[in-house]
Amino acid sequence: MTHPLITFLKTPMAAPETRTLRRMRRLWMALCWSLALAVLLLPLLKALLGPWAGLPALLLTVAALFQGLVYFRAKARADDAFGREFRP
Repeated sequence: MTHPLITFLKTPMAAPETRTLRRMRRLWMALCWSLALAVLLLPLLKALLGPWAGLPALLLTVAALFQGLVYFRAKARADDAFGREFRP
């Protein structure tokens, strides 16, 4: 008979990443990197777009937030379903 803590420590904590989850995670990361690039290039965008220079960063912010919500909810659901399989 093993201690319950040992059993808990042997239990996997996260579900394996599916192809869909991997694609969603990579899209979210790409949006975050694109947002960082848009912020760094803001002086150049201001010269090119004038008063509309902040629009790309705003759109990327909204897209990253939305994609992040969708991804993290899907990841939490997958982890919960995976965790239910290993509960005693």
